[in-house]
Amino acid sequence: MRALTRRIYGGFSVIGFFLLILSGCGSGETVQGQAILLDESGGEFPAEGISIKIFDQDEMAALRRQSRAKLSESFLKLKGGESLSDFMKSYFSDLFTIVHSESVSAIEEGKKTDAEGLFDFSFPDNQCLLVAELTFGGEKLRWLRLLRRNAIGPEGVELRTENQLKFGGGEEFLSVLDIGNQFNDRLAELAMVAAWKPKLQQENESVTRKLWQPFLSYISPGTFLMGSPKQEPSRGEDETLHEVTISHGFWMGRYEVTNREWNAVWGLGDLNASIEESKEVREDHPVTQVSYGRAQAFCWKLTEMGQKTRSLPPGLIYRLPTEAEWEYACRAGEELQATIFGTELSTIKANYGGTQGKTTKVGKFKKEHESLKDLAKWDLYDMHGNVQEWCYDWYGDYPSTAAVDPLGVLRGKSRVLRGGSFYDAESRCRSACRDKLEPIYHSNRVGFRVVLGYPL
Repeated sequence: MRALTRRIYGGFSVIGFFLLILSGCGSGETVQGQAILLDESGGEFPAEGISIKIFDQDEMAALRRQSRAKLSESFLKLKGGESLSDFMKSYFSDLFTIVHSESVSAIEEGKKTDAEGLFDFSFPDNQCLLVAELTFGGEKLRWLRLLRRNAIGPEGVELRTENQLKFGGGEEFLSVLDIGNQFNDRLAELAMVAAWKPKLQQENESVTRKLWQPFLSYISPGTFLMGSPKQEPSRGEDETLHEVTISHGFWMGRYEVTNREWNAVWGLGDLNASIEESKEVREDHPVTQVSYGRAQAFCWKLTEMGQKTRSLPPGLIYRLPTEAEWEYACRAGEELQATIFGTELSTIKANYGGTQGKTTKVGKFKKEHESLKDLAKWDLYDMHGNVQEWCYDWYGDYPSTAAVDPLGVLRGKSRVLRGGSFYDAESRCRSACRDKLEPIYHSNRVGFRVVLGYPL
């Protein structure tokens, strides 16, 4: 208990630790603790007035959700060049703001150590979270320690200066090492995007662009409200409104995959050309009659071709968008509205409702999109109508709480489709509208668009 690392504050050598002595092992029985500080000569003196909070398992789960959401938000604010130590200091400050917020309540709070440095509390369930704070020498010492009943030995539990919540300690409730790794990954991602974004745009806009290369737009990470408000007309019961954070940026196809791109990747002729329409026109229409599996296979093949030509950023692959990525990209940072054009669509802005009776050339309504200033920054077209688009996820219920990079349910019978088709009514083309079909399904109303991003 005495072999601890010292930290100097003024005339004191502070080694703060709590000795938690179990006075019983049954649920709800009392745990007693003591907080002791050491002066520079090694003498002990009680740490009086240290704030103590105890959280049970349900409250810990709520804290974890909020702390992870705050962490994702903090990563999104990084611009590059920040130091890990400064980031940790800022995040831990935010974390304790959550701990003290009204949205998270402790089963025991307001408890402080007495004149002898003693305190006691009831041990809930089989584990609890102990939160302690001490301001000494102008610096705050903070602990978040997950206490498990069967892991506490007869010598008690120490909260020392070297295992307080800071960079290099506090690995029980949250992994500081994992946060550090995510921090470095985020800075590496920012550098990668800065290096590859101009190159991908140049390849997309070049007249020498290969036929199989999709036109891509970079979608920056962020947080949005997924689903629809209860007052939205034609709202589905499966559109529960909840906050979602997309923590990694990705490139998304500006257009639905065309017959031209499909045939170039597989080395095929124009399978969809008809007697009435020329090959040139049909090649610029979205490919249809594509099952979920065939869409996935196309992405794998596209990745293989990109890797061979070294035209992909390291670690990124072509794949289908997640349902959350699709809706986030569709909304383009706009307020929560039924469509990117506002509360209503019109047939001069999108191909839906059977007015055309068939697919149209991708990007046909480009001028109508570009008239919307905020939408032009992502250059995504035909997100409403033309063809339904396969998403990565199995269909299932949304969570009722905030989520980070959701992937849907683990298994199911149907995959998600988004955006509606040329045949569907306006209500089926809304940003939040969800459709589901068996993965083997294919028709002239179903296609897809690709994402270039991290593997799922």
